[in-house]
Amino acid sequence: MSRYDLSLLFSRTHSAQKSVVSVYLDVDQSKPRNLNRRFERQLKKMAADLKEKLSGVGERERFSAAMHHIQDFITAYSPTDKGIVLFCDAIDDFFWHQAVGFDVVDQIRWGRELFLQPLAAAMDELESCGIVLLDRTKLRLFVLSLGHIEEVAMEKRDGKRVRHIKTSGFNNADSSSHIQRKADNQIRANVREWVRELEQFVKARRLHRLILAGTAEIIAELRKMLPARLGSFVIGQLNLPIKATARQIASAAKTVEATYERGTELEKVQRIITSAATSGKAVKGLAAALKAVNSKRVWELIYSADYQAPGYECWNCSALFPKRATRCSLCGARLVAVDDVVERAVEHALRNQAKIEVVNAEGATALKSAGGIGAFLKTRTGTLAS
Repeated sequence: MSRYDLSLLFSRTHSAQKSVVSVYLDVDQSKPRNLNRRFERQLKKMAADLKEKLSGVGERERFSAAMHHIQDFITAYSPTDKGIVLFCDAIDDFFWHQAVGFDVVDQIRWGRELFLQPLAAAMDELESCGIVLLDRTKLRLFVLSLGHIEEVAMEKRDGKRVRHIKTSGFNNADSSSHIQRKADNQIRANVREWVRELEQFVKARRLHRLILAGTAEIIAELRKMLPARLGSFVIGQLNLPIKATARQIASAAKTVEATYERGTELEKVQRIITSAATSGKAVKGLAAALKAVNSKRVWELIYSADYQAPGYECWNCSALFPKRATRCSLCGARLVAVDDVVERAVEHALRNQAKIEVVNAEGATALKSAGGIGAFLKTRTGTLAS
């Protein structure tokens, strides 16, 4: 699954009335609590508990219709991953599901739109990454996405195995040097072909992150030939044999990704704090971030992974507010309380094509001191400052 796939889900407009069930279900078979299909029982319990809270015959009927579709699917589903995400809209019978390779927290939501924030947060943390594993004659290409690894290509080029020749005799020196130069030229020719393959791979998969793998020597050769654009996508490298298994590659790549993610998060938080204080190109704190979301001026929304806050949402225009008011200041309609206004802000920002960044560890600690949430803005403004 890619960010493009996620954007298609966000392109769905919300319904005029509550008709959408969103389910995140832990089906990991390495956990005893999920064995013997006990995850089915968990789904039924969550659905029953939620249905008890619904009012009105029409709403309960729509909920039952959507859950019937989801439960029919789960009954026939054989889990092979850690979790599964499902959406169903009772109005137009829209149904979507995706198995995921990351840890999922069991939850069910009922509303007017798809509950996509957990999926979007996971895609930020586990952004699709291309892995390029090569030696002197072979190239293997992988995509690591949402915890899954997929080998998408394997190429082999003409070229004999190179043996570095050690000689002490003068007569053999020229011959050995010629053989070595010929072998080195073949390697460079192969790498040039790999670069062309890599450009097509990155374009086709819409990738913005790459990990290079192989020996230090061959990776150095590849780096020298990479165009600047591809070079800017490289987030790390791995010393791995060409015959490494997909599981070995995924395990090593996840460590590189985590290190890169933590480093970039902290750097981004520091930039947003500085920019909010000096340039007017960013805001920090809940009130200012919600104003930016309401005005559709968020270029990138950044928030701590565990930051939550109650708030209010306009029933008519969906504007968000941190404090209770009599009416929406934008359209005058009534406000309804929401348990977590941060979650709603993320949903709104994503639907307006904004980027999001969920920060953890040191980045989260730094952002909490600035209000737990902030945003880079599409245009400079001083009116959104808190």
